[in-house]
Amino acid sequence: MFDQASSLREIMKNIEKEGLNKIIQPQFIQKIPTVIAISGGKGGVGKTLTTANLGLCMARLGMRTLLIDGDFGLANLDVILNLRPKFTLDDVLCGERHLKEIIMTGPEGVRIIPSSSGVMKVPELDKLQKLVLLDQIEALDEEFDVVIIDTPAGVSKNVQYWTTSAAEVIMVVTPEPTSLADCYASIKILAQVTLENSFKLIVNMAQNDLEAKRIYEKISSLADEYLQVRVEYLGFIPFDESVRASVRERVPYVQRYPFSLASQGLRDISRQIVTQSNVGQLKGTMQFFWRRMIAANNNEVFAYK
Repeated sequence: MFDQASSLREIMKNIEKEGLNKIIQPQFIQKIPTVIAISGGKGGVGKTLTTANLGLCMARLGMRTLLIDGDFGLANLDVILNLRPKFTLDDVLCGERHLKEIIMTGPEGVRIIPSSSGVMKVPELDKLQKLVLLDQIEALDEEFDVVIIDTPAGVSKNVQYWTTSAAEVIMVVTPEPTSLADCYASIKILAQVTLENSFKLIVNMAQNDLEAKRIYEKISSLADEYLQVRVEYLGFIPFDESVRASVRERVPYVQRYPFSLASQGLRDISRQIVTQSNVGQLKGTMQFFWRRMIAANNNEVFAYK
């Protein structure tokens, strides 16, 4: 059984002995993956589908990609990718498995850290689990170029934990009024709690580019005026019946229907993400996450924005 307490003591011992700045060496930042959190406020906006298919798009662009299912108890990433995990993130957090033991390989060589569904072993991460999980993820640094996290619906502390780690927080929204309202509310809360001042937006299931940009402009103008938060437009994924078909078939739509409108839209978005990537910047790397986590545990705030 993996000893979480011993691991945490070792982590803190190294920090006390060497100092945080010596452990976090700026010259190695280029080897660290960029971290992207996918969020969306309410459920049902296509967040998990977007995460899974975006992972495949990134892999096809030559990015070594890791997907993390951060939705403890209601995980679906494995279902979308037609995987059957033997062990999950819950086993790691309970100290029964090491992270490397549960990583699976999916389509296009994408690696996946699955979570559980229907089991609530870990409803909310405590400080010990956060640090141990972070330590084990950091050990994978040089294996990946990008880490994409499928966060739970809502704005729970688990969502806040994942978004704190991200170079980019991408919100997924649909044209439904409830989705717009929840997306804005989520941006407001996450900005207040995590000090995040920049978000990106994907409009899912839009009829056309005009509708998508109209939705973006509503959210962006509100966030700018009332929150002093910047929201950038990444693009839109058109409403496409092939998406539903791919879910029933348990095959990602960019793989099963590569020439569909949805696939074309997401490919455009993935290219834009790679072009605008924060690789090499402190914000969005695991070193940045370490600073934020240590600061939080000491009731301090480091805002590297």
